Amino acid sequence: MGVAPSKDVSVLLIKVPRDKLTPPAIGTSSDLQVGQNVYAIGNLFGLDQTLTTSIISALGRESSTTDNRTIASVIQTDTEINPGNAGGPLLDSAGRLIGINTAIDNSSVSSAGIDFAVPVAQRIG
Repeated sequence: MGVAPSKDVSVLLIKVPRDKLTPPAIGTSSDLQVGQNVYAIGNLFGLDQTLTTSIISALGRESSTTDNRTIASVIQTDTEINPGNAGGPLLDSAGRLIGINTAIDNSSVSSAGIDFAVPVAQRIG
């Protein structure tokens, strides 16, 4: 188990036989482009396996966590990151992991289409 509060990320150890899990392919975040289609998977409002489609709105943004810690160089999307989506994967159109959905714009209680993901290549430790 590990945590990176400044990135709003936790990693959990689960004990499941290897043949029961299939990890996603890892993409890159260095060649992302504004306007690119992306997909978020989460547990939106308790609804399991919800897929939300969106686009990358901006790159290299800065966001803050609920305890006012800064997260630098995040991916801004218009993904509907509401309660249950944070911590889920952000995927490219080939299904590769390109980020971890982490936060919404703090000026709103629910998503207003200004959402952030930590890029897969960003060091979180």
